[in-house]
Amino acid sequence: MNKARLRLLLVFVFFFLFFSAPQQVRKFAYSDSMIGTTTYFHVRMAEMLLKGQLFDPLSFGGRPYTYPPGFHLLLAGFLSVKEFLLPFIGALGLVLCYYFARELGFNDEEALTASGILGLIPGYVYLSGHLNPRMPALLLMILTFFLIKKAENNPHYEYLASITFMFALLTHPFAAFIGALFGLILFIRRINDVLVPLVLGGSIFVIAWLLPLLLFNGIPPQLDFYHEYIELRSGVQYFVFEAAVVSDSIGALTIIAALYSALKLKTKGVNFLKLWLFLSIAASMIVGNRLNEMMLFPVAMLAAKTVISLWSEFTDTFHLTDFVKNNHFWLAGFLFYSALAGLLAAGSLMYFPPSPADYSAMLWIRENTPEDSVVMGYWQDGHWITGIAQRKNVIDAYAEFAPDVDDRYYSMLKVMEGSDVDEALKVLRKYNVKYIYYPLINKKYCTGFSYLSRYPYFEKVFSSGDKFVFKVDYSGKAVPFDLCDHFIKDVSK
Repeated sequence: MNKARLRLLLVFVFFFLFFSAPQQVRKFAYSDSMIGTTTYFHVRMAEMLLKGQLFDPLSFGGRPYTYPPGFHLLLAGFLSVKEFLLPFIGALGLVLCYYFARELGFNDEEALTASGILGLIPGYVYLSGHLNPRMPALLLMILTFFLIKKAENNPHYEYLASITFMFALLTHPFAAFIGALFGLILFIRRINDVLVPLVLGGSIFVIAWLLPLLLFNGIPPQLDFYHEYIELRSGVQYFVFEAAVVSDSIGALTIIAALYSALKLKTKGVNFLKLWLFLSIAASMIVGNRLNEMMLFPVAMLAAKTVISLWSEFTDTFHLTDFVKNNHFWLAGFLFYSALAGLLAAGSLMYFPPSPADYSAMLWIRENTPEDSVVMGYWQDGHWITGIAQRKNVIDAYAEFAPDVDDRYYSMLKVMEGSDVDEALKVLRKYNVKYIYYPLINKKYCTGFSYLSRYPYFEKVFSSGDKFVFKVDYSGKAVPFDLCDHFIKDVSK
């Protein structure tokens, strides 16, 4: 093994351990739970597919399996080591970054530095540190770009690119679709070469998955719930780490370093990355923060160019040497900044939901309620109800092709945020709800279920911190537990 490959292997091993750390340290220092909300949905779907089941009996009270199967099939093969799957994929992404940089004309040191910078970007740490389909889909699209780039010299790579694009679509169609739009612009001068993998891979996806899905389930309607459900926020503050954003964010100094080489250098490889960077910034600003992930690779590679090849010019341009003349001092400062951002992101990820109180409440429901119980909670908590508590929910965060989504959404609000107990009881009877999971979020005003809890239809059966489980007593004979009195007392102390 030559020196370059050995160093790349060390980068892979180091970052695999680094990306694994948030979940593993969390177990010992914070909670036994897995990081995330949709995490539990994806694990449950993988377990379901392993059993050969194509009907989900818990989500929305029961529904057919309609999620693109790529990620769940992958996860199903690694369920015993599921907590290490995304760290492994994230570390593989750093290897891909190295070879992509080399393909763009970077020398070995620049390419290796790009991999290291990428591994420390908070958004990349976030995607690599917990189970999610976005990271595999992103890397499949980056691999598609890489193969299209290599097809300049060998057209056969176009067919490999069609395969990776198809798997990206089967893993996360939205991420793959955005990647396809980027590819059409990035390779506009080779449009015929791009269309081959996109059309071929897309056609296989449509014929093998999308068309049968639509024929069986119909086209999903436009929903009011999507305004709440699709969390796209645009603006610089949603992709800069210093704005206290961990997911999908990048450190401001890293972006500045990337912009510097983008504006200074005119090589073919840098011009490609420059277009990619400016396109991704514009898309994130206009469409929203879920597109921030497209910035990760060009930012890392361009920042590496600045660090390795333009550092003296960089420090002179910003007059840093007027304060301390030694360029190594400022380089050490940048590397410290990058490492600190990565460590803070990993540390923050360790404390992502569910909290110990959330997890305890869900375990209590699983261990102390009948298996056929329906549990109502906010839609954001629906995957915990099905995944941890293993009970039917009323609504959750996967709304595509689900039954009566808007009706369930507004019904849920009548209970969780309403003040009319008769309306709330009508909703609860309609969905045969036996238990309510209620996180006490608003401690300033007596509204929503906090107000309804004073009525003798709701019996508090569990509490942990500010998380409560109530049993619904339709006879009206329960002993009320007035949450308003409870939290007002807490606030006054």
